[in-house]
Amino acid sequence: MSNESIGGESTFVDGLKVLEGLREEQPEYFRLLAEYAIPFRFHDTAHDIREHHPVINLDNFGNIVEIKYNAHLADVFDLPSDVMYDYYLAYRELMARLKDSRYKIELKLAAGQMVVFDNRRVLHGRNAFDENVGERRLKGCYVDRSEFKSRLRTLKKQLA
Repeated sequence: MSNESIGGESTFVDGLKVLEGLREEQPEYFRLLAEYAIPFRFHDTAHDIREHHPVINLDNFGNIVEIKYNAHLADVFDLPSDVMYDYYLAYRELMARLKDSRYKIELKLAAGQMVVFDNRRVLHGRNAFDENVGERRLKGCYVDRSEFKSRLRTLKKQLA
């Protein structure tokens, strides 16, 4: 909506590409992140959301469905002791890959611009900005994947 601040570039990381590389180069790390669920938590005065899920979600055929990664919401890992050390190594490797510039795009959105991306594949964030210089106001909109696919199928029938 407005973005006159200094800094504050939007960042996007291709999580699917990162995970494909991890599976190829570090298959044991990939397996740990796909097999073991870890706790995530968000809480404030109105919410107390607690979920356990793997960082990598696979379908029944082993295809990557989504990456669930948010270092700010990850809670204390509660994994079996015989897995904990190797899991931390795998998680640390994933974190390093997510910061790799080969998978990252940065852009400063101007007023009136928008970005559309798959929130289950692409991780998004922003660079630091000076909140005392210029206005920065963005608006997010999320569409449920099943509703999106449903709409595509119904439009296909209508337009066929």
